[in-house]
Amino acid sequence: MPRGGFARLSAASLGAALAACALPAPGLWALAWVGLAPLIVSANSAPTRREAAAAGFVAGLAYHGVALHWIYQTCLFARIPFPVAGLAWAALSCALALNWALVALLTRGLAAEGSSAARPWLWALSWTAVAFLSERLTPRLAADLLGYTQWPNLALIQAGSWGGPHLLGFVVVLVNAALAEAWLGVREGLTGAAATVSAALALAGGLWVHGVSTLLQRPADMGESARVEILQPCVDQYHKWDQDFLKEVLGGYNDLLARPRLKSPSLVVWPETSIPFWVARSSAVPEARRWALEMKSPQLVGIVARPDRGEGASNSAQLIAPDGNVDGFYAKRQLVPFGEFVPLRGLIPRFVIENWLVLLDQLGDLAPGAARQPLLTTAWGRTAVTICYEAMFPRWARLDASRGASLLINITNDGWYKNTWGPHQHYRANQFRAVENRITVIRAGNTGISAVIDPWGMETAKLDLDVRGRLDAEVPLTDRFPRRSFYVRNGDWFAAACLAIILAALLRKGLR
Repeated sequence: MPRGGFARLSAASLGAALAACALPAPGLWALAWVGLAPLIVSANSAPTRREAAAAGFVAGLAYHGVALHWIYQTCLFARIPFPVAGLAWAALSCALALNWALVALLTRGLAAEGSSAARPWLWALSWTAVAFLSERLTPRLAADLLGYTQWPNLALIQAGSWGGPHLLGFVVVLVNAALAEAWLGVREGLTGAAATVSAALALAGGLWVHGVSTLLQRPADMGESARVEILQPCVDQYHKWDQDFLKEVLGGYNDLLARPRLKSPSLVVWPETSIPFWVARSSAVPEARRWALEMKSPQLVGIVARPDRGEGASNSAQLIAPDGNVDGFYAKRQLVPFGEFVPLRGLIPRFVIENWLVLLDQLGDLAPGAARQPLLTTAWGRTAVTICYEAMFPRWARLDASRGASLLINITNDGWYKNTWGPHQHYRANQFRAVENRITVIRAGNTGISAVIDPWGMETAKLDLDVRGRLDAEVPLTDRFPRRSFYVRNGDWFAAACLAIILAALLRKGLR
């Protein structure tokens, strides 16, 4: 690898950009196991900690710039001028790159007095600790939860059921850091790197063997099932709230529900914000109520709930029973900045809001729901709901699973992003939530991807992106994991342990 400062930064950014291609939709998963090595070599060999942090920042900027380029495309779809779209994309990528700079700075500082054999472990520990804090404390897209890069490897992602969302990412970083150490060892004539590489590969291999063993235990016959109907109407998001298109939007749902069926469903799932107008929380949506009464089947429908009885407006889901009454309600907990509320609204020029955040300005800032809301009741027992972006945050699904949910339904509207990487990244997160919690996930998307994912992360039914239709699927009634997973029962123990070790190391260094 080149030695000069510019060459180091170039290599770090190129490797990180390639690693981003491991994410959905490209799915070049193998790149994640080597793409971070140039960054780690650059940071380890940089003359100062400041230069190590710079290597982390430019690599993070390249990674997020590639992974989240669809943010720029989405802004253009929304007719935001391209300079503003580019600024939004760059600002988000820079903000997320700060994590990578912090990891490089932390590791460089802690490794200054340690052996080269310890450096790969410090990289993995620091990365996991920072990712853990960020995932919990910031409203982020979590593209750098590196476990997501391994979404095509069903055996590897089984580790999430006991190590949570951060274990696989820890191993990915460890392998990269061990390879970086081996490179430096060859270049500088050091010894001992082979043992670290062997240990890292052995750990990765152990996760794979564990996953293969787990998948072999998946029963071929899932037993008795009940039917779910998932509606994917493919409504054009950029016309959806135009009242001139209201009849067309609602007619699309009626068309899907009027199609022939072999048997009556136990649940019909509509996507996020299916109804493009304000809805009272406690009054059943007339359009969905009519179908609940006619089909004698409950309807879970995405709505925008108007303010009511001291509660703010919310992005919500309403469960309508076969008798036409509201049988359950859920308000989204994790809101999207600049999508559902404007952070620091008072500091943003009014012309920006009026020209580029028109719909949000008309609706007003939405209010988040309580962290612990009553679970819904369906044919499959206690049922949890997440809406869109919430699927990217592991803690919400885990919280609901720990409270007794045996089914998780994610309703979403990725129509904003059209056929970019965005819908694929959002969809695959649900696969990880299914495995982590050992719970079946039903996903209904306006433009897709809609699917049923079993507790092993396997897709048992799927409707691809931009395909208009109704997905009729059988969902087993037998709960194969009544105690859920080790992760559900014990929380983010692995990531918390990494954080504790890093804090202890920093305290020890400070005392010395």
